[in-house]
Amino acid sequence: MKTIVVATDGSAAADKAVGVAAARANQEQARLVIVNVSEPFCPLGVTELDVSVFDSMMKKESTAILDAALAQAQATGANASTVHEIGAPAEGILAIAQREGANEIFVASHGRHGLARAAMGSTSSRVVEWAPCTVTVVK
Repeated sequence: MKTIVVATDGSAAADKAVGVAAARANQEQARLVIVNVSEPFCPLGVTELDVSVFDSMMKKESTAILDAALAQAQATGANASTVHEIGAPAEGILAIAQREGANEIFVASHGRHGLARAAMGSTSSRVVEWAPCTVTVVK
């Protein structure tokens, strides 16, 4: 069975990517894996308690993002599941895709240009560059 991975951060652009990936999964009778990768948070001077509170908040936010994306995909009839990881987004998406045996990855383009792109980097660009399979960038 073909496996499609789609990344989401809960943004409108990512919601669109989930919709396109779910449609493709239905069309090809593929398994859809919806992923959210949260960047770790560990600033200097925080206590272990502060970090655990932040980790709990981050997990709650990721769960809400994934639950919404899963509901969106399942509403189309897609055979979907979710995965959450903590780490650098591009690397996490690629690791999950490899682990899941993905045949295709869907990512959203947030359309950042100039200084915003230089400062924030481009997760979609990194995924396109490093992926061992087809990547579809949804705008």
